[in-house]
Amino acid sequence: MRKLIGLLGAAGLLVTGCSSSGDEEYKFIEAESGNIEHLHGAGYPNDKEAFVIATHNGLYKYEDGKWLEANSEKHDYMGFYPYSEGFYSSGHPEEGSDLKNPLGLIKSTDYGKSMKKLAFYGETDFHYLAAGYESGAVYVLNQEPNSSLESGLYLTEDEGENWSKKEMSGFDSTGIGGMAVHPTDKNTMAIASRDGLFLSEDGGDNFKAVTEGKMTTGILLGEKTAVYSSIENGEITLVEFDLESGKETPLQAPALKEDNPIMHINQNPSEPSELTIVTYKNDIYRTTDKGEKWEEIMDEGTIE
Repeated sequence: MRKLIGLLGAAGLLVTGCSSSGDEEYKFIEAESGNIEHLHGAGYPNDKEAFVIATHNGLYKYEDGKWLEANSEKHDYMGFYPYSEGFYSSGHPEEGSDLKNPLGLIKSTDYGKSMKKLAFYGETDFHYLAAGYESGAVYVLNQEPNSSLESGLYLTEDEGENWSKKEMSGFDSTGIGGMAVHPTDKNTMAIASRDGLFLSEDGGDNFKAVTEGKMTTGILLGEKTAVYSSIENGEITLVEFDLESGKETPLQAPALKEDNPIMHINQNPSEPSELTIVTYKNDIYRTTDKGEKWEEIMDEGTIE
């Protein structure tokens, strides 16, 4: 896992920070050759088919078979999570920006051209964040107390104006790999952990173990089914399970080694059979048929 952690309101204002591109219009341009070392989130924001990754140096977009990169606003987007109207995130501003560090909870509806500061601007960096794709309900795991929140799991349904702390009863892992929220049901969320996958149907107050004893590294919650990845007997697995019945169906995963687990699992909102996964070593694979065939679209973070 990239990081394993122990469990331990700024006014909404649309802003763009001073960036390295000066007055150049914000847009996505053909990505320069290089290597992406830190990838902090991925998905399909704005209800579009373009796949976006959030990195230490801004946003990259995979569209029409090629990688594009944002020409400015190259912020370190931690906790990046897409939803139907854009994305929520946290993190740190790029070098030379006039934005405060850290960014707190932010939102963008224009692929990062501008951002709305929602809460804890200049105060908190949320590494673990997840949002309902349609509901917009945002969960954060607050690692250190701030001016309003203690450590723990919190939900906001109004973009940071109000927060409710969750009990997390039944969750007994000492470290997590990621979180996911049901696209429409704000009360259904899941945490992938080194001790298994835990699912809550009451907004994070109570959890039940979907898997026990096997490290679960990635989780996707869909409308009726979910997909998780785990490490079993040295193998990287992908499993789809029915949210109502719990029935599990193995999916074929790409050939990956144990030290390169799947960290992010994303579903195209327009084509549910299209899944895109990101591994620990920044390999990115896409399937359009639920795993029957996989295409590698990035090899260890390399853009050629």
